[in-house]
Amino acid sequence: MAEEITIQVGFGDQFHDLTVRLQDGDIPPWQPDQPLDVVGQRKPRLDAVAKVTGTAKFSQDQRPDRLIHGRILRSPHGNAEILAVDLTAARKMPGVRAALTVPDTFEDSSARYAGAEVAAIAADTEQQADAAMRAIQVDYQLKEHCVTIDASMAEGAPQVGRGDQENVQRVSPRTRGRRRGQNSNPDADRQVVEQMARREKEVDAILAGSDSVVEGTFRTQVQTHAPLETHGAVCSWEDGRLVCWASTQATFGFRGEMTSDWGQVKAGECRVLSEYVGGGFGSKFSAGREGVIGALLAKEAAVPVKMMLDRAGEQTSAGNRPDSLQKMRMGVNKDGIIQALQIRSWGTPGSGIGGAGAHNDGIYKLGEIDKVEYGVRTNCGGAKAHRAPGWPQGSVALEQMMDMAAHSIGGLDPIEFRKRNDDHPIRGAEYDIARQRIGWDLPRVRGGAAPICRGVGIASNLWFSAGGGGASVLVRISKDGAVEVRNGAQDIGTGTRTVMAMVAAEELGITLEMVSTRIGDTNDPQGPMSGGSTTIGTLTPAARLAAHHAKKELLAVVAERKGWDPADLDLRKAKVIRNDGSDTGLSFKDACSLMDDDAIEVLKARPRRNYAGFSDTNAGVQAAEVEVDMETGVVRVKKMVAVADAGKLINPMTAESQVRGGVIQGVSFALHERRIMDRHKGRMLNDDLENYKILGSVDCPEIDVVLIDVYNGKSNTQVMGLGEPPIVATAAAVANAVADAIGVRVFELPITPRRVLEAIALQETPVVQPKKKGARL
Repeated sequence: MAEEITIQVGFGDQFHDLTVRLQDGDIPPWQPDQPLDVVGQRKPRLDAVAKVTGTAKFSQDQRPDRLIHGRILRSPHGNAEILAVDLTAARKMPGVRAALTVPDTFEDSSARYAGAEVAAIAADTEQQADAAMRAIQVDYQLKEHCVTIDASMAEGAPQVGRGDQENVQRVSPRTRGRRRGQNSNPDADRQVVEQMARREKEVDAILAGSDSVVEGTFRTQVQTHAPLETHGAVCSWEDGRLVCWASTQATFGFRGEMTSDWGQVKAGECRVLSEYVGGGFGSKFSAGREGVIGALLAKEAAVPVKMMLDRAGEQTSAGNRPDSLQKMRMGVNKDGIIQALQIRSWGTPGSGIGGAGAHNDGIYKLGEIDKVEYGVRTNCGGAKAHRAPGWPQGSVALEQMMDMAAHSIGGLDPIEFRKRNDDHPIRGAEYDIARQRIGWDLPRVRGGAAPICRGVGIASNLWFSAGGGGASVLVRISKDGAVEVRNGAQDIGTGTRTVMAMVAAEELGITLEMVSTRIGDTNDPQGPMSGGSTTIGTLTPAARLAAHHAKKELLAVVAERKGWDPADLDLRKAKVIRNDGSDTGLSFKDACSLMDDDAIEVLKARPRRNYAGFSDTNAGVQAAEVEVDMETGVVRVKKMVAVADAGKLINPMTAESQVRGGVIQGVSFALHERRIMDRHKGRMLNDDLENYKILGSVDCPEIDVVLIDVYNGKSNTQVMGLGEPPIVATAAAVANAVADAIGVRVFELPITPRRVLEAIALQETPVVQPKKKGARL
């Protein structure tokens, strides 16, 4: 029966009581006055030595016996139909063991972008596979293409999609009842259009009555994921059972695709192994065509096949963050309160329209909102979830609008303006921390007043990452005192195996060094995909719960052998103690040796529901300081302050690492990253890591991470995920800092020297330009 308890939730000096009803079998969250020996300590990753010494084996490193190599032939054309693929000559090439065509395998003869899969080969050596690829004969029907948002939106543009698909399609507000692939319902569409017109009229009236209206048009470019380890897998069939060493963010999802009756592989059994994953950033939830192709080639060849994408394939076909075109108007009153926000935005997620949106209508109290979003089809590789999907590009526009609105009402301080329009309890404190740590109020040469100018900028983020049900963790205590924690989910570099072990060690009253973690094997208990920053919030409550019940079983054994009351016993500092703190003289290993069986094994699932908690979201604030050379246009980010809330901090060291990684990726998005397309041939020109520019160590700023320890109360560990929130605000803070430094705003990312110099020369749309009425969007 569920137990009702009162817990303390909050942070710093802001705590209050909260009554929660524990779900059956769950245990109370840790409390502020509860001493913790392992949780909250700075601990190196358990896999740190393996990674720096090269003993960690990624999918790329797997070398099963008789391994052969797979290659994928890709279309060189911007838009085409595949009329025929002839593998005859390729199959006769030396070393070739297996081959397939994409039209036959996936029943898809379209090649809507340069880089689309056409056929695949598996051969004994990489050189033989490459030679066989050149022997494949393909007959294409070429079509016109559009590879940029402007080209696709232009009047008379070639059709990107097929059938009655239009290049530009509204994705929000959506028509109710319309499903993917179905024709629209004219009556339902008409109702939505009428509602949109009414909403636009209402917000137009509010804007007209506002004391100040600011407007802006913002652009962000396509950002590829560029993980160090590309997509793919090493696939082997063993006695009819498929084994995949996969670079994936979803071990169980990958297995599901391989065994699904609706898929191409239809394996009766499949084991997925992903002990180490070289990054994913949201792009590796699916097995992808490369995973399916690898499995099918291995089946035909009857030997293991390594099918890992090359860098060009990774850059063109493995996903990206869509670009955005965002037009916004914001109305504020003279007291600095936002009255209304009007948004029209477009995004290009490839030849489809899913994932085109930008999250530019959240975080703050924005008054009445009129928002319409459109997906724009282009002949480019499709989008996939990319660390905080939709948020960085939305933040770039919204946060610049916030600064512009603040300046439009008498030059109100941008931080103060945000405070007036933000009621998040944690972020309110974070603004003050960021202001102090970045030196917001220090004098600087700014506004383009000298050859070298400095400026500061601010931006905010939030996320929703308390985790959820559907995962179980096994805790095993052996007779020799060894403790093992097991789950089949993957650790994509976030430190999952370490925090799982820390939670178990804390509950068992032992040191972290006494715990080993096994992760990334679908033979182990069900685990979540690594998405939405929910992994830690999903797995740690299950790990703590399993460790708690394993401890109870161990103490019951001790009590029976010693004639003690089990209710009077606990484990602390690797010893069996009594509840009054007195030592029984029995160590943890001594206690384990009293077991009759070889081990105690406990499997526990995470409770599915989260508790009300202190806050449904975790908050963050980032501040940037930049230096701009007014003569060359070069922008250098000198310092980033990132204040972050991750709920209850399990390991500050890995949490800081997540924040630093997000900030680095965000600065890179702000200053460097963009996909460059050849508009004439339809090809990506920078499909390697030499020409696709990513922030390097020389340009990396000082990153000052401040973590807020919040007893959130959402679960028994109270932790909130931190993988995605840190990237949301970074580029926006940098953009605001650049505007502060040079005295004019750069409305398009990346903020290259050319764009800086053009903005300075043209002096378009000053930062401070109040308007009573703006043009309709």
